[in-house]
Amino acid sequence: MKRPLLSLALLAVIACGKKSSPPAAGSGTAPPPAAVVDAGAAVDAAAKAAGKAAKPKAAPVTRAARAEYKAKLSAGRKLAKAAKWPEAIAAFEAALVAIPGDERALGELSFAAMSAGDHAKARAAGRQAVLTTTDAKLKAAALYNLGRVEEQAAAPAKAAALYRESLALRPNKTVEQRLAGLGTAITDAPTPLACATPMPADKLCDCLLATVAENFEPDDERACSVDPSGVDGWQTVTFATSGMNESEVAVVAQIGTGWAVVGYLAAIYNPGMFGISEEWTLDAAKQEPLGDRTIVRFESTHTRTDSDMGIDEIESVTSKYLMVCVRDPKTGAASCPLDVTTEATYERDRLGLDDEELADVKDLRTPGLPIRSETTLTVTLLPAGVAQVRAVRGRPDGIGDVKLW
Repeated sequence: MKRPLLSLALLAVIACGKKSSPPAAGSGTAPPPAAVVDAGAAVDAAAKAAGKAAKPKAAPVTRAARAEYKAKLSAGRKLAKAAKWPEAIAAFEAALVAIPGDERALGELSFAAMSAGDHAKARAAGRQAVLTTTDAKLKAAALYNLGRVEEQAAAPAKAAALYRESLALRPNKTVEQRLAGLGTAITDAPTPLACATPMPADKLCDCLLATVAENFEPDDERACSVDPSGVDGWQTVTFATSGMNESEVAVVAQIGTGWAVVGYLAAIYNPGMFGISEEWTLDAAKQEPLGDRTIVRFESTHTRTDSDMGIDEIESVTSKYLMVCVRDPKTGAASCPLDVTTEATYERDRLGLDDEELADVKDLRTPGLPIRSETTLTVTLLPAGVAQVRAVRGRPDGIGDVKLW
């Protein structure tokens, strides 16, 4: 199962806290050395080639900049309400000059651009809003905007996928109606994995990058690397998925004489700005017997820190993932039927400015800080090929039994 653009496993942390589990007992090969994927790794080369410093620190936002941002955001909303879309777009863009990367202004800009028929601007702003914010409501709204863009572009399947991701974060009648209006031809069938047909290892990067080609400008770097996992017959591929410093990590298995994508371990975003920093680490890859099959457990950790300088807040999310992949003993075919976030911790707190300094954005600040939530799961793997997923702490989704074969 491919982790979606917004990484729902991460988002559920924000919505309700998230997951942790000691893996099922069993022996396996020694884990490989921890491999850290800096979220900017897939695009750092492009930044250096352009002579740009990687990951500059976010500059403090002045009181004057906050006042300008608030004024332009308010003006843009009034103009949008009056359906004056070009003027609204200009106002929201001015708000983003005052506070670059602000998720609220990006979401509003996406909707205004969509309403004006500027699909390119709407997609770019909406996508960045989804990547930047960890607020479930803001992310859901941005996904809805992107869905509307795809509807206008006559891409109902894409629109439906975005509406479903939006609804997973926030039930909303308007979104439900848009999804229902797409008709019965749009189903809930999972999207087939890309590059799932066995091929030579040196063709994997070309195949994966071709699936996301529409997300790049002509001069964008398209970084990709194939790396050993520490388990024979299994590798990982880290590849850029857009020109916006996004990357994904796929797990590939040797099937016959070729290699095929069988799952996705992580989606990572590190823009090098906006106060956002992400890292993903492959903690262990372990092969072991289970019943009459051989499985491989991939355990990894994803961290994200986001400084919201405009309202003097900072948040962090740490998630631990477990993916279990299985080989068919007769055909050698491989799949990864279990992909869960076993543990997650979410924290949000103040950065340190005084209340008087933040008076002009008081209504945008998060009440009740500091906030901390945790979710923990246990996963027990049974010889009959069933994974028992149970909640220990928090109220995560996906609790129950999962058939591995």
